[in-house]
Amino acid sequence: MNIEYRRINHVTVAVPSGEHEKVRAFYGGVLGLKEVERPGPLNKVYDLSWYEWMDILLHIDFTPPWTKPAENRHVAVEVKDLPAVRAYLEQQGAEIREAVAMPDRERFYLLDPFGNYFEIIEIKNS
Repeated sequence: MNIEYRRINHVTVAVPSGEHEKVRAFYGGVLGLKEVERPGPLNKVYDLSWYEWMDILLHIDFTPPWTKPAENRHVAVEVKDLPAVRAYLEQQGAEIREAVAMPDRERFYLLDPFGNYFEIIEIKNS
């Protein structure tokens, strides 16, 4: 069987329980993502916040137990005008880490307040 993939539906990152305001400040404020309502049945089992992120959903999971994320696990997001994005994030006090240089793209890592990594990339036009 050939699986017909359509798109990535969502990505989930974990954060410590009770950090809802810090999540709203970072994901809604700094990153400018729109928080969306979750389906009611999930609220009985999980403590989640959902954000629209391009054409997918970003699920922020507050449900215990929480463990610090591994540095090698990350989501990669392609942007336009990487230098301007980086300057904005730095002005907002976001934690930035350098990435290994690659010939066809510029990139860096953005960490959320809980240690979740996001690779921010701009592909160079040849």
